Amino acid sequence: MRVALMVVAVLSGPVMAAEPPKKVLPLDGDVFEAAGRPAFLIPAKPAPDTPAKPWVWYAPTLPNLPGPEEKWMFERFRAAGIAVAGIDAGESYGSPAGNKVFDALYAAMTAKGYSRKPVLLGRSRGGLMTLSWAAANPDKVGAFAGIYPVCDLVSYPGVERAAGAFELKPAELKEKLKQFNPVDRLDGLAKAKVPLFAIHGDIDKVVPLEANSGRVKERYAALGGTMTLIVPPQQGHNMWPGFFQCRELVDFVVAHAGVGLVLESPQDYQVVQRSAKNVGTVRVRGKLGEAARKADALEYRVGTDGPWKKLGAPVKDGAFDATVEVAAGGWYQFDVRAVAGGKVAASAGIERLGVGEVFVVAGQSNSANHGAEKQVPKSGRVAAFDGTRWQPANDPQPGASGSGGSFLPPFGDAVAEKFGVPVGLVACGVGATSVREWLPKGATFPNPPTLEGNVRKRADGTWESKGDLYAAFCARMKALGPNGFRAVLWHQGESDANQKDAARTLPGKLYREYLERVIRDSRKDIGWDAPWFVAQVSYHVPGDEASPDVRAAQASLWKDKVALEGPDSDALKGELRENGGKGVHFSGPGLRAHAAKWAEKVGPWLEQQTAGKDR
Repeated sequence: MRVALMVVAVLSGPVMAAEPPKKVLPLDGDVFEAAGRPAFLIPAKPAPDTPAKPWVWYAPTLPNLPGPEEKWMFERFRAAGIAVAGIDAGESYGSPAGNKVFDALYAAMTAKGYSRKPVLLGRSRGGLMTLSWAAANPDKVGAFAGIYPVCDLVSYPGVERAAGAFELKPAELKEKLKQFNPVDRLDGLAKAKVPLFAIHGDIDKVVPLEANSGRVKERYAALGGTMTLIVPPQQGHNMWPGFFQCRELVDFVVAHAGVGLVLESPQDYQVVQRSAKNVGTVRVRGKLGEAARKADALEYRVGTDGPWKKLGAPVKDGAFDATVEVAAGGWYQFDVRAVAGGKVAASAGIERLGVGEVFVVAGQSNSANHGAEKQVPKSGRVAAFDGTRWQPANDPQPGASGSGGSFLPPFGDAVAEKFGVPVGLVACGVGATSVREWLPKGATFPNPPTLEGNVRKRADGTWESKGDLYAAFCARMKALGPNGFRAVLWHQGESDANQKDAARTLPGKLYREYLERVIRDSRKDIGWDAPWFVAQVSYHVPGDEASPDVRAAQASLWKDKVALEGPDSDALKGELRENGGKGVHFSGPGLRAHAAKWAEKVGPWLEQQTAGKDR
């Protein structure tokens, strides 16, 4: 009776809503529970004609995983319309108990309309979990991919350590190993023709290649299955970016996740440099999935009400690449579809494509994110490119140093308002850098800059640039393609002017020589004569407000027509500088004043470039 009363008391008390589990994810997503275990979903927007929403099943999902290193590939999955999900099965090592937890996630995802054949992605011991579940459910797997995946229980964590997860004694697990060990359970996957992929270093001591991915590939081939194995030389069980930014892995997942069409270019928020006042050339590149490989035509559309037009792109091995002309302006919705027998087989699109003006911004801190107040574009028509991805140009600008504000958003707004087109910005600035640090690799000079991180001393006592900044700068410009931006905006000079150690101050003559080399060599390396604007920059603090020598060197580049005249930012003083006018960086009003000065110089020149040049 007492027990019954206690139960009644509990049931009749207030019901408190359970708090959802908490988890930090590499991208925005949802955290929920399945079978009482924390799970996550990073959603994507699949094409409307996709029969079931594609998804990647990631493991291990532990308190700290997936981590920030997975962000790059997750972004690419999401851009292809593929969601990412996972569930915390603990240190289950692919045991039956862990598989039951995985069953709960599969049921939850398919109930939400996600594909009944996800691609499983196992990192390290996540390989045991995903491959074990796949072996037990080969008819529910689209493909398996692994990043140095554990495939053999004996190799890792070892029978002794794994036995508890299987609720067996070590000797019992050893006897039943072939019943549970993924490397011994590949038959069903081979019969179901499930493709496998792995990237695995050749000096991995934690999860040896030979006992894991290597053995799976050998056995899978003997069973008639197909597996791609990439072996980076001299890589172990580590955080090398090549493991997590593997283009082949992403392509493999996309190809087998059930995506009909992947649009790689243009990207959402991309701004294409217009080639005439009224038009620009847009590169249209992508891949067809299995569902669309039999398409007999590709078509594209600009805007929601625009007509569908034929995309003159030959398809080779499922890939297509073409260019189309699009009127200056935007944002435009841009769609591509594959048509087979008059019916749409697959489609993909982006919501925001712009054809307008693109600028590359380089130099030191006042060209980057070191201002006192973060800026946000007010026009809604300014985007930023970090070298691989486009996004709204909210500070801090991707690709540049610092975590504060920059002049770029208000500058972009000014250009967008004046010319009526979207603006793209590519920020490359690095704080506290001398022009000497921006020189190509091996370029020499007699004395080092104040900071020596990007230079090194030679045996003869002179110094040379390591070339890292120059190489990264050129790579960012090359990524935009020939004539892919309007101009470089160069704002730098403080770290060459009036240094405390006079030996590290750069004479104006050498400043001119070195910057001219950066300009001319970079033009050669990117394959076209990109215009440059060079600002007058040498201000430090009140009382050290200008270096006539450096300023004259910067101005000489305009006079000799090596570069165009940029703004005089040394003139921005007082409350336009941080800390009540005591700092070298700009305050919030100073950033906006700096942007206005750039717009004053760039605007008239841009008018000349576009005047009467319709096509």
